[in-house]
Amino acid sequence: MVSGTWWMVAIVVGGLGLASAAEAQPEVAATLSVLAPPVERIPAGMSAAEPGVSGMNLADGDRIRTGARSVALITFLNGSTVTVLPDSEVTVRQTSSERSTGAMRLFIHAGRVWARVVQAAGSRSVLTLESNDYSATARDGLIGAERRPEGFACWTRRGLMTITNRSGQSEAVLMAGQRAWARTGWPITPEPFVAGASTIEVQASGPVLPLLQMPDGRVAAGFLAEDVEVNQVFGSLTASRGGQRFVVEVPAGAPGAYTLILTGAGAGSFTAQVSARYVGFRVYRQELRGEIRPGERLVTRIVPSVKGDDPLTARVAGLSVDGLRAWDGDEPAAVVAAPHAGRGPDTN
Repeated sequence: MVSGTWWMVAIVVGGLGLASAAEAQPEVAATLSVLAPPVERIPAGMSAAEPGVSGMNLADGDRIRTGARSVALITFLNGSTVTVLPDSEVTVRQTSSERSTGAMRLFIHAGRVWARVVQAAGSRSVLTLESNDYSATARDGLIGAERRPEGFACWTRRGLMTITNRSGQSEAVLMAGQRAWARTGWPITPEPFVAGASTIEVQASGPVLPLLQMPDGRVAAGFLAEDVEVNQVFGSLTASRGGQRFVVEVPAGAPGAYTLILTGAGAGSFTAQVSARYVGFRVYRQELRGEIRPGERLVTRIVPSVKGDDPLTARVAGLSVDGLRAWDGDEPAAVVAAPHAGRGPDTN
């Protein structure tokens, strides 16, 4: 079994208070993880910002602000996560009564977020991304929203999303793979959602779990265990197909090396098919095969050949895929994970 250390960001629930235990503490609604500093937190009822720290508890009314290159992760107590992308500001909104019913809300003051909504065992979780005029709600899946001066944009990669106006009236329902603009006085028209013209996809079968880390080293998408899903990459898809089959797809318009980490979920042979697509057409495919043992980790680097400077429209012409090698601790793997439904936030 190959040894290696997962560099994890600990998410602490409950007892990790930043103030004295003697002081009255607001109820914890979520926890903060800093994926790329600096990140600021503005406590509820305050105007002054303080540095955000991984493991910091968040209460109803707390604001999180990111800078031009910083990224934050908000993890609610049921394991649902919201990635706060650069140049964004959001407020956590979850009262005690909402917490007891599994309702989670996030008000977007500016910028873009990407969320993974978990359906916790024994509860009916629901996440709502809000602006002043519209809100987007989902009970499960991978969703996102962005607030701009020209309107409120919504996306869903997996699961249904309902868009409502400030009166609480439903105006549109988005299916998986759709997006829409919500603007006052304009009809909301669902249209196909594409995070970028180019994508990298990994389809793994057998006792192996795929995780793809983006070239910037800040965010990742994939699996750490069969019931531990990570999705921090805007527009990405992570899905378990059952029968030890997993799919991870991420936008591939950014240059640089994508890191694929395969973790053994059992003993046996596996295959990992690595593909590149441009506007839906496959331009490259390579199959990696091997044997793996429980807990063993293998790693490779994937470097796309990209034409164009805009990551949204850049054309991937092919991939350079290194051979698999044993984990030796040199590959970056700083990820935050939430466990399966029914437990609080934790690390694995």
